[in-house]
Amino acid sequence: MKTEGSFEIPGLIEAMNVLAVEPRFLDPTLPSGLWFCDGAEAVQAVEVNAVCLSSAATWEDLSRCQKFFEAFPYIVIVATDAEKRKTMTHELRRRIAGMVFYVATDKAFRGCSSVAELRASHGLSGIQQILLDCVELPIYGLLNVADITQPELISVHRSGFPIIDKRIGAFYKGELSVWTGRRGEGKSTLLEEIMLDAIDQDCRVCAYSGELPDWKFKYWLSLQAAGPANIQMTTDKQSGKVIPTVPRNIQKQIDAWLDRRLYLYDIGTAAIHDADSIMRLFNFAHQTYGCNVFLADNLMTARVKTNRDNDYYRAQSNFVADLVSFARRAGVHVHLVAHPRKTQTGKHLGNDDVGGIGDITNLADNVFSLERSQRREATGDAARETVTALAILKNRMWGATTRSGEAIQLDFDEKSKRFYRPGRPVDKRYGWDSAQQTTFEELTGDDPEMPFEEDRHGH
Repeated sequence: MKTEGSFEIPGLIEAMNVLAVEPRFLDPTLPSGLWFCDGAEAVQAVEVNAVCLSSAATWEDLSRCQKFFEAFPYIVIVATDAEKRKTMTHELRRRIAGMVFYVATDKAFRGCSSVAELRASHGLSGIQQILLDCVELPIYGLLNVADITQPELISVHRSGFPIIDKRIGAFYKGELSVWTGRRGEGKSTLLEEIMLDAIDQDCRVCAYSGELPDWKFKYWLSLQAAGPANIQMTTDKQSGKVIPTVPRNIQKQIDAWLDRRLYLYDIGTAAIHDADSIMRLFNFAHQTYGCNVFLADNLMTARVKTNRDNDYYRAQSNFVADLVSFARRAGVHVHLVAHPRKTQTGKHLGNDDVGGIGDITNLADNVFSLERSQRREATGDAARETVTALAILKNRMWGATTRSGEAIQLDFDEKSKRFYRPGRPVDKRYGWDSAQQTTFEELTGDDPEMPFEEDRHGH
């Protein structure tokens, strides 16, 4: 065994800040590989080429040891406890790239409760026997396509707008949808309405609304849930402004319907909010309350970790990547509002206009944009009416996009804050209303403007 020149091992100095290791017992030329143990006691028992995670380090620090690990032909994962081996295997394989791993099996420890006991009972030959009773793992990150199991295509919720659902199918598990548009174009308002439709489909929703205090978020949401037929207009004594309000008896019914179905991130009085905290609470809402639809509104108000201004957009991209990872791991759908960069007046928005860098839309499964425009009334007079055009810029599942002139037109009811299709009623009823009569067929019924729809003769 080499006892000199150990510090010539690449990356050893950095590894000593992360791993509990005795340099004089290291020799990468030995065929036994590097043994990663579950603690210092096991390291002492194995002795040669044995390390463990330092008490002052975390699994995240392992990536700093890549060069050190690469000096050895393979890594052997050693722990008598099966659950510990499982955790160690998961953490090591995802952080150390391109290495061959062997994992000790229960048989290797001969009924001993620790590696130290194994050595005491069977000597050094008992330790050496561990290697013979290991299982080799495939290289992490490479899959045999024939072994991949195709999951069911499961939607989380529909949008509540049949023409949108006709084009994109639905919002599916493990996906991120990005919504963009200039300020005041209605992104947040439309998404609150879509969240209500998700709740009406028995989903549980968790929302982060970075710009609206809790009472204002609920006020707009309540108006949308109530609908124009259940809203009364009151006059503010100070300003004289006529304000839509939801009567107390209706609000009580809406609250009972929303109870334990909708959770809102508490932004307090802060103007910007920690992205890591948002992710932690999203995870908690999924695990504890079963939330499967999430709204992050918006990217600009989520504080991301960066020490330099020119890293800001990269940090935003990392936050979006975290949202994508969360959606896929948890099997939920995440909706994200991202403001576009400043663009030329009159220019239609595209994928490259979202946020600061293209990574945001590259990571997304769906990208939608909202733009307000004017249309002349059918009477031909000079009056114009504001409408909102919803464009599908990206749809990874079916490839559905809207070309120029094909954007979905939406009208807006100022009283109830609802978007609706031109010429269609705005009196959609939600589950709080005991008189609700809306059926699935009515929600997905024929729409003369739906593309790809066969006519009644099957053509």
